[in-house]
Order: sequence, then C-alpha cells, then structure tokens
Amino acid sequence: MLTEEKRKLTSIIKNEHFNKILKKITVNETLKDEEKSFILAAAILFLKFYERDNRFISFADFAYYIILKYSLKYQDFQPLYDFSLSFGFYPIAKSILNEKLLEHDTIIDQLLNTRLNDYLNKENYIETLEQNINSKRFLNDSSDEKSYLAPTSFGKSSLIVDYIKELSQNNVKIAIVVPTKSLLMQTYRMIRFANLGKKILIHDEMYNGEDSFIAIFTQERSLRLLSHENLFFDVLIIDEAHNLLKEDKSSSRNILLARLIAKNRILNPNQKVIYLSPLISDVHKLRISKSQEIKSHNIKFNIKEPELFEYLNNKVYQYNRFANQFYEIESNIGGFNYLINKSQKKNFIYETSPKKIEKLAKFISSNLKTNLLEAPEIITIINNLKTEVHESFYAIDYVKRGLIYLHGQIPDIVKEYLESKFSTVNELNYIVANSVILEGMNLPIDALFIFNTWGLQGKELINLIGRVNRLNTIFLSYPIDFRKLLPQIHFINTSSSTRTHTNKIKTLRSRIFEDIVKNPLLAEFDFDNLGVSKDKEDEELNRIQRIQENEELLYSTPTNEYDKIKQSFIEANIINFYSESDDIINSFIVKKEDVRNGSVVDWTNFSVIDKIEYVFIHELEVVDFEFARLRNNAAKNYYDNYIHIGRKKSFNERVKSQILYFQHRAESSNIDDRLYYMGRYGEIPKYTGNFQNSNPVYVDLSTKNDTEKANLAIVKLKMEDDFISFKINRFVVLLYDYELINSDEYNLFIYGTTDENKIALTKYGLNINLVSKLETDNQLGNLQFDSFKNLSANKNFKLYLETLSDFQRFEIQRYL
Repeated sequence: MLTEEKRKLTSIIKNEHFNKILKKITVNETLKDEEKSFILAAAILFLKFYERDNRFISFADFAYYIILKYSLKYQDFQPLYDFSLSFGFYPIAKSILNEKLLEHDTIIDQLLNTRLNDYLNKENYIETLEQNINSKRFLNDSSDEKSYLAPTSFGKSSLIVDYIKELSQNNVKIAIVVPTKSLLMQTYRMIRFANLGKKILIHDEMYNGEDSFIAIFTQERSLRLLSHENLFFDVLIIDEAHNLLKEDKSSSRNILLARLIAKNRILNPNQKVIYLSPLISDVHKLRISKSQEIKSHNIKFNIKEPELFEYLNNKVYQYNRFANQFYEIESNIGGFNYLINKSQKKNFIYETSPKKIEKLAKFISSNLKTNLLEAPEIITIINNLKTEVHESFYAIDYVKRGLIYLHGQIPDIVKEYLESKFSTVNELNYIVANSVILEGMNLPIDALFIFNTWGLQGKELINLIGRVNRLNTIFLSYPIDFRKLLPQIHFINTSSSTRTHTNKIKTLRSRIFEDIVKNPLLAEFDFDNLGVSKDKEDEELNRIQRIQENEELLYSTPTNEYDKIKQSFIEANIINFYSESDDIINSFIVKKEDVRNGSVVDWTNFSVIDKIEYVFIHELEVVDFEFARLRNNAAKNYYDNYIHIGRKKSFNERVKSQILYFQHRAESSNIDDRLYYMGRYGEIPKYTGNFQNSNPVYVDLSTKNDTEKANLAIVKLKMEDDFISFKINRFVVLLYDYELINSDEYNLFIYGTTDENKIALTKYGLNINLVSKLETDNQLGNLQFDSFKNLSANKNFKLYLETLSDFQRFEIQRYL
C-alpha cells in the first residue's frame, strides 16, 4: 500500500460517522436506510478516486468490499451486479443472472448474459475481464522471458497447458520446474490428462535422446539432465517463481534454481523462460542479469476479500484491513468451542512443525464428538492405513473423528493418499497441516484456522489464505454461495502462544508487498542489506562471496583436474558438507587414483555405503552432522541393510522391522544405544567427540511405549528415505560418474534392481516393492509404453486394479 494511499485511508476513517457505519457493515450489524445509502455512496466515491489515480488499488478493493458485504447482508444483488459489470468481475455478474437474483431482470441483462459466455474458459467457468485480457496477452506475447503473476486459483496451471499447445515448433524440449515432489505429481497428472502428444519425463534418467519432451522436474533433476547429456531446454517454465528470491542455507534450492536458468541460458541463448507466481510484485527482481527483459502480465485485483478474525483471551475480534481496526464481536467463548462453531464443511487448521501438528491434531480429535466407524469410505481408509502403514498409526484414530493431519515427515505416498481422501470423502472435515499443503494438490478448503504465524510474513500469509475457496470451486458449484467470496480466516491464540497474532494480521492491511531479494545470484541482491547482526556481517559476506565464486567457476572451462572435480562437487551441491573444500577435492583426487590402480585393498568387496565413507568421509572434516554419522560401523550396517533389504519390503513390513530395531535399542544397557537420532523429532541432545551440539535431535527409546515407537518408526522411515534421496544419492552419482562403482552397483543402490524393465518402472515413480508385486502377479506384461513412451495399461491390467486395495490402486493410478 502506497504511503499516500495509507494516509488518505487513515484520514477517511477518522470521520466518526463513516467509521461507525463501516464497523456495522463489517460485523454484519443491521444498517438503517440512510446508513445503507451513505455507505454505498462512499463506495462509489472510492471507485471514482481509483479511476482518477489507478495507483490507489486499495480504494477499488475497499469499494468492492463494501458492496459485497452490503449485497450479501441484504440479499440485494443489484449493487454487486452493477459493480461486477463495470469492473470486469464477470463470474459474479454471470452467476447473479444465472441464479435470477436481480429484482428486475431486463432484456439488456439477458443480452449481457449471452455476451458473458465469451469469457468462458476451458475449465468451464467465466473469467474476470482482467484475467481474460492478461491470459490472452500472455499467450500471444513472443518475448523470450515473460511472467504471469496472479493470485492463487487464477488459472496459472491451466495456462501452462495452453502455452504448450501454442508452441509452434514440433521438436521442443520443455521443462516445467516445480519445487516439490507433491507439486510434481499434481503437474504430471495435469499434463498427462491434457494429451499434449509428447513424452513426459519425471526422472532425468528417463531421457533417451528424444528431440521433443515435457520434463516435469525439480531444479535438481533439471540440472542433472543438463550436466550429463548434450542437450538444453528450449523452454523453462518456473512454477512458484518467488522461490528464486528466497534464502535457503540448508538445501540451497534457490541457488540451484538460479543456476538452472543461468546454465540453460549459456547452453541456449534463445531459451524462453516463463515465470509463474502468486506472490511477486516486481518481476525484475527475478533477474539474474540486469540485461534481462522480463515482460510482466499481472492480475492486480482479487475477486475474493478475506474476512479476518482473531481469537484472543476468550474474546473474538474482527479486523477491517481498510480501517486498520479490530472490532470485538464475541466474548466468553472457549477456544475449542470457537473452532467448532466457526467450522465449515472443509477446514484447514494451520500449525508449523510436525510435532506441533501431531499434538494439535490429537487435541482436536480427542474433543470431536463424531464417530464415523459406520461410514463405508471411512472404514476403507482405516483398513488401508492399518494394512499399508501400521495399525498404531496416529492418523487412524483421527480419521474416525473426521480429521487427518499432514506434514513433511509423513511418507509421500501416504500423504498424497490422505490428501486425495480429504478432497473426495465428505466425512473428512478437518485437515491439520503446515506449509506442506501449499506444495501439493489443490484441496477444497472452506475455512482456515491459523494457530501459529511463526515464519509467515505478509506474502506467505497471502498465499496461505489464497488456498481457501478456490475460484473454480465457487463458480462451478450450484447453487453458488457468494459468501465464499469472503473467505473466513481465523487466527487462534492459545494459552501456550508466546505472542499474539495481532501484528501479523495488521501486515495484511496491504496485499502488495515488497519483493526482498535474498538470493545472492540475482542481479538485485543488496550487499548493503545482508539481514544479519553487525558482528556476523563479515562471516555472511564471506559465505556469499564463496557462493558467487563457485557459480563463476561452474561457467568457466576447467584447466586442470582440480577445477573439474570442484565443478562436479559444486554441481552435486556437496561442497558445503566440508569445512575446507580444498581438503575434500585433493583427497578425492588421491583416493580416486588409489582405487583405480588397485591400491585400496578389497575395494570390489566394499559395499556402496563403505565406498562412500572411504572416499567422502574417511580422514576428512565433515560439517554435515547427518552425513558424518556414516563414520560409525553401526550406521553403515544400518543403511546397507536399509538399501538392499528393507527397501524391498512393503512399507508396513518396514515399519514393523523398524519397531523391532527400536525395541532392541530400547532394551540395551548402554545409554548410547538407547538414544536414537531423530533430527527435528528429537527431544534431547547427545554430545559426541566430533559434534558438541546442544540441539535436541535424539530421543530416548526406553521412554517410549509401543504406539509411540510405531509412529516414530513411520517418521524415521520418511527421514531415511529423504536422507538417501537428497544426500547419499548425490555421492553415489559421483562415484558412478568417476567410475568408482559399476552400473550394477549404481542401479541396485538407486533403483533396487538391475532389471532394465523394472528400472524403467521405478524411474516412472513406482517403488520397487510395488514393481515386485506386479511381477509376482504376472502383471508387468500388461503395462507398456505408448507411442510417446508414456506408461499405459491394457484392459487386463485395469481389471487387475480392481482386485487391489484402495491404497495400492491409488499408488498405481497416479501414473496412468
């Protein structure tokens, strides 16, 4: 919000008469006739003010808010209809006409109703005028780099499909770059359903020399393909492009995304780059070079205007962002009663960390009165979770009450299964989750309850709120509930809250926020604003300079072996695992030659884990604690067993094996055996010779009951899968690239098999246990790859699917 805009609004609110009426319409109190006329006249004045100066967007928003509130309160839809026609909010105007909500329906209105069909999109709902104009301009824009910046649910996903269809050349290599596996699967299903006539890649090793394909990759897989094949992408589509701006010291994913754009630009100076985001204000903040020109197609107006409430000390306050005022509307109400009273059909309850999510889910579930054990679909979910996960999985008891919980430490397939059930099963009314919900499938959400605002700045809050009442769900329903245009957002302060949410709510007074560049590879990065305390500035400056120097090295031609290996380590994103990069590179050169000339005794009998430890950990100062655990023989044996035996079992069998392992450790007389590393799930610290870290990353297994051990096992298996996928596999790839392991060792470690047919299926996403089941059931022959080399199934396989459990069927059908 502009300073002058804020000043004018503040001045208007000082008018006591206006402020009194605004409060009444905000909290749904009845207005007198003269008050109705006054507030509607004020809305018209705000619109005229915006027309005189289009920078003052908040005045148009304010006018819309007043008219929408008035029309819903008094069921007088003429003002809303008139506004929607003049302002281009055509979905509202069309719906009002279709549902015959005008008191006097003229022939002109009927003619307009017909004309509004011109704005019907391919998802079968009417677009706003601004949306329609910008999407057409975007598709017709031939710029090499362009962006589509629009609020959540304004059709960015469908625009990807339309853009690909518009591409004139047949042989085009497209990469849709997404930040997470969950979003990858959602995008894959969208592209697969669109039948675009191209091979779809979701794994870099699925590439087999094709001239044309659509790759749906994370930035890591995109870079991997560019690094190991003589190719480039013709088109990069960067979904959730605001991630480029972020700081991510733990995984450097923002660095990798910037590297991908820069590297592909070097390989293909004629690349086309599409940036999609609901959160960027100035698209030029995304530039890697100041010479870049990014054409922006921006939707300024949101057809939804959220209503914001804060529960605090048994009282409820409603916030009006235009007045920047809180109005008390209820008192003497308990927190849980408030949640229940304000619940709607589908409710999203937001918390931050996995442990807090589970604690909150347990509390809410234990207080819900519903018992759904007679609902057939609920019974199916429970039976599947018992069979496929474990009978002691916390989620089972919660599902009985109509609640599920999600976080990043739940196995991906279990999380996606629960998401799909929340979308389709009417009896599931509550989902407790964190930002993981922003990274997966679009869920139906009618109300949002925010229990924790830690880490949520203005843009993150806007993105979270945008998930409530997606436009397609509003305007494709019948009858249309116009109240959904005022999404209900509740900020809940509990007795354990360390601070109120009031200040965070106030940040929502404006819906336009400055783009803060924290990625040092972007052209707009500000070295004078490092965001650290004065005593840390030199350390931070050195870290940033190392990042930039490493990137420069990547784009230079190596003149010696040292530089070539350093490039490989930077590309693999492992250079920061070590206190001194020189030490690991020089050590690698020596060890590589020792292996090749046979100086390492019995090398061929080393397991891959042993080889990783010898080459990348032995006699080196590793600063990544999780990776450094492989110094210990017990850890090496554990992971060797995990890779070659445990991974081939069903998930339920893996959970049971992990529980037995926990029980064995819990019964040990040695305290070090009873303490088990659980990362963010830890409760107590453990001091070792190498790491004097006070972070509580261990649990004492001897203090855990059977149910707690089972749920720790479920979480631990997800942690181990992530550790192997996102860390250990990097080192396996390096060993393979430098011919320190053979193809059989590589395939057994990465895919769990050396069978090429099975490998092809695992590259597609099916886990090796499921592939083995299909082999046992003689079904591999019923799966084939179509003319575009995409996975398909014959009629026999589709009949076979009906014999599987609901969970197994879901897992397979995601890819067909």
